[in-house]
Amino acid sequence: MFYSDKPISSHYEDVFHRSGFAKVLAKSMLDMDNTETYTIGLFGKWGSGKTSLLNMMLNEIETLQNDIPEDNKCIIIHFEPWNFSDTNQLLNQFFVRLANYFSSNKDKNLNKIGAAIEKYANAFEFLEAFHPALKLIPFLGKNAGKKMQKGLNDKDTLQQKELVVNLLKQQSRRIIIVMDDIDRLSNDQIRQVFQLISSVAKFPNTTYLLAFDKDIVVKALSKVQEGHGEDYLEKIIQMPIHLPEIQYDDLRQVLLSHLYNILEKNKNVGFEQSHWDNIFSKCIEPYIENIRDINRLCNIVQFKLTSIGSEIDFADMVAISTFELVFPEIYTWIKSHKSILVGASTFELPDKRTPDEQYEHYKKVIEQLLSKNGETLEKNSLVKFVDCLSLLFPYFGNKIGRSYTPSDTNTQMRLNQISHIEKFDRYFHLDIESVPLKKVDLMYVVLESSCKELEDFLLNQAKNEKSFELIKEIGALLPIIPSNRVKTVSQALINTSAEINTITPKPFLSMSYGSYAELAMIELIDKLLPEERYPFISTSIENSTLDGLQILASLINTMELSYGRLAANGQERNYKKIVTLDELIQLETVLCTKIKSVLKTHSLFDFREWGLICYLLEFFDNDYIRNHLIKAFSEDANILKYLAITVNVWIGNDYSYEVREEYTKFLTKEQIMDAINRQKENGLLFKLPERIQSICVAFFLHEHGTHTHSKNIPQKDIDDMLNIWRKNFNEKANV
Repeated sequence: MFYSDKPISSHYEDVFHRSGFAKVLAKSMLDMDNTETYTIGLFGKWGSGKTSLLNMMLNEIETLQNDIPEDNKCIIIHFEPWNFSDTNQLLNQFFVRLANYFSSNKDKNLNKIGAAIEKYANAFEFLEAFHPALKLIPFLGKNAGKKMQKGLNDKDTLQQKELVVNLLKQQSRRIIIVMDDIDRLSNDQIRQVFQLISSVAKFPNTTYLLAFDKDIVVKALSKVQEGHGEDYLEKIIQMPIHLPEIQYDDLRQVLLSHLYNILEKNKNVGFEQSHWDNIFSKCIEPYIENIRDINRLCNIVQFKLTSIGSEIDFADMVAISTFELVFPEIYTWIKSHKSILVGASTFELPDKRTPDEQYEHYKKVIEQLLSKNGETLEKNSLVKFVDCLSLLFPYFGNKIGRSYTPSDTNTQMRLNQISHIEKFDRYFHLDIESVPLKKVDLMYVVLESSCKELEDFLLNQAKNEKSFELIKEIGALLPIIPSNRVKTVSQALINTSAEINTITPKPFLSMSYGSYAELAMIELIDKLLPEERYPFISTSIENSTLDGLQILASLINTMELSYGRLAANGQERNYKKIVTLDELIQLETVLCTKIKSVLKTHSLFDFREWGLICYLLEFFDNDYIRNHLIKAFSEDANILKYLAITVNVWIGNDYSYEVREEYTKFLTKEQIMDAINRQKENGLLFKLPERIQSICVAFFLHEHGTHTHSKNIPQKDIDDMLNIWRKNFNEKANV
C-alpha cells in the first residue's frame, strides 16, 4: 500500500500546489479592478476540494500581501450561510456579520461603514422579528435593540444603501466576502443568497467568493426562476472557476494511504494481502469517486473497527462499508439476505432455477435496488457489480454461475471473512460480546498455551456449548499452526475429546465432536516430519488413559480405511496416509496391547465408545474379545448395553428403532430376553440410561411381535410399554 500520514484534505492541497492553481487565482483576484461588485464562483462537487482550494487561495492572498501596509490589505470576511435554518435569519445575520466586523475595527473609516450597514439593515422590515437576538451582539451594546427599532420605520432603504456605497467607495481596501457550501442551503435560501449579492448587498470594492456545486445551485435557481437557473447564475457570476478534477492516480493514492493508516492503528484486525488486492480492485476502488467519499468511508470503517476490529477481515469490512456509503439500498438487502449470499445454517429448499436464470434474476434485483437509491449503472457496470458481489460472497457466485472456484470455508473461517456463514452477522451487528470465540483468545491457546491450558479452554467451551464452534475454528487454523505446536494441540484433543463428546451431544449433526477432532489430528500429524509421526502416535497410545484411548482407536481406524483395510474392503478411502502400511500394522499391535492392558482392570463397557473398541478387537484378536465378552455377559447390565450395536435408532419427526441380527455373534435371543426380564422385574432396568431402556423395549417388542409396525418401532409404542412395566413394578413393590 501507498502510505502517508497527511490529513485527507492535504492531498488536494498537494495537487493544487503542484499545479499552481491556487496561486494563479489569488493573483488574479488582487489584480482585478473591482470598483463595483465582483462575484467569483468556485464550482466543484462534494469532495472535489472546493474548501481546500478556497483556503489555499486566501492563504496565497495573505502571502502576496506580506509587503503591503496593513491599512491597504484586503479585508476578508467569512460568512457561513448554512448555519441558519430560516431565510430571514440568514439575511439578518449577513448584515450583522458585516456590521460587527467593521464596527469592531480600529480604523475609524471602517467604523463608519459598520454604523451605516447597521442603519441600512434596520431599514428592512424583515428584521423586526429578530431584534431580541440583535441585543445580544457585542458590538451593538445594551441599547442596540432600541436604536435599531427607533430607526426602523423612519429611514429610507435606498438612502441608507447609498450611504454605505459612498463610504465603501471612499476607502481603498478591497473587501472579500467568502461563502462556502452554498449548495447545502434550501432552494429558497439559495435564491436569497444570490438576490442578496446581486441587489441588496451589491457594494463597490466588494468581491464575493462563492464555493458550491453548480449543478445543485442551478437546479435550485431553476425552481424559483421559472426554469432559467443557468442564465440567472451567469448574470451574477463574473468569474466562473471550474475545479480541475483530481487525477485517478492521486485519488487512488489518497484512498490507499488513509486505509493503510487505519490498518496501522488497528493491529488486531484480520488482513490477508491477496484477498485485499482482489476485494479492493473490484469492490472498493471503482465506487469511491472523490475525497469526500474517502473521508466518509474512512470514518465509517474506523468507527466499526473500534467495536469489532479484531474479529473481522479488513478488506471485507471496507467493502461492505463502501456499499453502505455508496449503495445504501444494496447494503440493506445484503444484511437481510444472508442465506442467499452465504448459505443457510438450517435445511434450505433447493432452487430449481439454472445458474443463468438465477444470474438474470439477481441482476434485476440489483438494478431495482439501485433505482430505489436514485442510482443507475450502465449494463457493463451492472455486470461488474454483480461480479463484485460474487467475489465477496463465493457461495452466491457459485449459485449464479459467476464464480468457478470452490468456496474454501476453512480459510473464510480462519480469516473471519464475511462470506463464512458464522462470521456474516458480526459485520452488521458490530457487537464483540456476541462473538463466541475471540481471535486473541483462540490464537493464544492454539499457538502459545501449555497443553493443560488448552485442555481447560476446550472443556470450558464445551460447558458453554461452544465446543463445535471451537473445534471448527481450530480446524480452520490448521494451515498456520507450526509443526512445533502439533504435539501440544494433538495431545490436548486426545485428552479431552471423550469427555467433550458426552458434554455436547449433537444428534442432528452428521459428525460428532470426536470426529472433527480426529480429522484435525490427521492434519496436525501430517505437519510432522514423516519419521516423527509413528513415534508420536505410538507413544500417545501407550501413555493414554481409558478416555484418550477412544479417539486414538478412532484415528487408527481412519488410517486403516485410508489403506482400504477393515470396513473399506480393499477400497482405499480419501484420507491422508500419515504413516506407512508397515508402521500402521505395528500401530495395530501397540493399540491392541494397550486395550488389553486397560481391560485387565476395566470392562469393555467402561469405554464411552465401546462399540468401536469391540469392532477393532474383532479384527485384531477375535478370540480375545470373544472371551472378554463371555465374562462380561455374566452381568445382565452388560448384555443390555451390548444391544446398542444391534438396534438402530432413526431420527425423523420422532425416534424409531430397528432391530438387526448383530447380537447373534456373541449372544442368543434367549440370553437377551432373560436379561431384560430379570432387569425389569428387579427394577434395575429403570436405572439404566433412557436410551438403553428404549433399546431394550424395542428388542422385546420386536421379538414378541406386539408392535403395530413391520420394521421400525416408534417411540410412542416404546414409551407406552415402558410405562406399563414401571407401573407393574411399582405395584409389586408397594405390595
